[in-house]
Amino acid sequence: MMKFSGGKTLAVVAVAGGAIAASIAPVMADVSAQSPSTSLVRVESPAKLKAWGAAVDVQVTYVCPRYSSAYLNVSLSQNVLGRIASGGASQQLTCTGGFETTTLYIQAQNLAFWPIETSAKAELNAYPNSPATDAREIKLQY
Repeated sequence: MMKFSGGKTLAVVAVAGGAIAASIAPVMADVSAQSPSTSLVRVESPAKLKAWGAAVDVQVTYVCPRYSSAYLNVSLSQNVLGRIASGGASQQLTCTGGFETTTLYIQAQNLAFWPIETSAKAELNAYPNSPATDAREIKLQY
């Protein structure tokens, strides 16, 4: 009659478990590379003025986890001869897990935008991640 000790049995189970984990690990790494676990957003410069500054087309590049639902909000503000031109726009997004670029049409409030430096802020809210933000100066041009 053969007697098994606990130590040898555990060693066999550990080796078998390690072999299974090693065979699955490359697949898990590939899925992880395809779908980021964090969200990123960037306002691109320059942005294009429309209708003599009454509006601006702003391109925004973003990435968020695949199949997540996200909400993008972009705002602009600019000092024009001591007064403030501002505007904002929002867009609902579906995340692909890869870098995407979208264009938001932002209408000026109070005053037309000029073709000079402008303060831009983008916020990307993708569930379940915390918001990703980007605040920078961008150029506006025709």
